[in-house]
Amino acid sequence: FPEIPNQTFKKGEFLKYRVHYGVINAGFASLEIDKKAFYMHGRPCIHILGKGSTNSAFDLIYKVRDTYESYIDEKFLISWHFQRKIQEGKYTYSTETYFDQYNKKAIHFDHKRLKYTFKDKSGIQDVISAFYYARATYDVQQMNAGERLSLHNFIDKKSFRLWAEFVKRETIKVNGKKYKGLRFKLLVEEAGLLTDGSKIEFWISDDANRIPLRVQSDLLIGSIKMDLLEWKNLKHDFSAKLD
Repeated sequence: FPEIPNQTFKKGEFLKYRVHYGVINAGFASLEIDKKAFYMHGRPCIHILGKGSTNSAFDLIYKVRDTYESYIDEKFLISWHFQRKIQEGKYTYSTETYFDQYNKKAIHFDHKRLKYTFKDKSGIQDVISAFYYARATYDVQQMNAGERLSLHNFIDKKSFRLWAEFVKRETIKVNGKKYKGLRFKLLVEEAGLLTDGSKIEFWISDDANRIPLRVQSDLLIGSIKMDLLEWKNLKHDFSAKLD
């Protein structure tokens, strides 16, 4: 696998987001890179933990407690292991996937611990590792409107390709603060065609950190929005922040 020089993020980075459902403050989400060293297949890995939860008031309507964990290779930035635990309302679900990158396989366990093995492409990503791989590898500073970034992903026994299409550079106000942002829309490949999925748009910081400032998705009823609230241990100065 090609070695990826990561000049974008570091261990200890922490990002926290406020989640809105329409005008309602529904809860919080976070992404954290563990400071400790981990090993998979004898290789040094980065452990990334993603969490999402509703606040106590929204719990009365629809309680959410979700966790996502990814172990990615420090040098190659490919996924070796991914797991998630979902609690949404009365629905609970957990999965675990081991990626045999050498033999192009995904070994997936569902919530009943039933095992499924899938042939796939080398360098496959899970939904968390894909984001960090994109941060480290794509030169978004040189992109023009309409250009696309491509990623190959696997989750829940399904392999699919995502495309992020660059829309424009713009100043965006998030939680009362102004940032220089890069705006994208997300496209999903389905049956060989590109669709806009759930009409997801996202903004990343227009600086060397490339952290998400906002993620916004239209739903059948209303919309959900995730706005940057806190950050710690960024690799670079947060020069996209204007005030």
